[in-house]
Amino acid sequence: MSLTRIEFVNVSSVEDFYEQLEGQLELEYPLGRSLDAVYDVLSNDVEGKVEITWHDAGFSRVALGDWFARVMDVLNIVSTERDDFSVSLD
Repeated sequence: MSLTRIEFVNVSSVEDFYEQLEGQLELEYPLGRSLDAVYDVLSNDVEGKVEITWHDAGFSRVALGDWFARVMDVLNIVSTERDDFSVSLD
């Protein structure tokens, strides 16, 4: 089984989030800049185990405001739908 590790570091804007996510996924197409696209990719397109670590999450929570909660909602939904998906905040 393959393993995909995604590490977010110093995410200070929505664009940082999308750039870091897209840069770490081996997609054959550009990631859409919406949380629906994030959900679709993480729930359907990334095969195998997925481990996400969000470093400096407290910094990102402040920098992103309400958007941080929205993206965490999406990640939590995916983690309830996939047994092989985990998210940790650092």
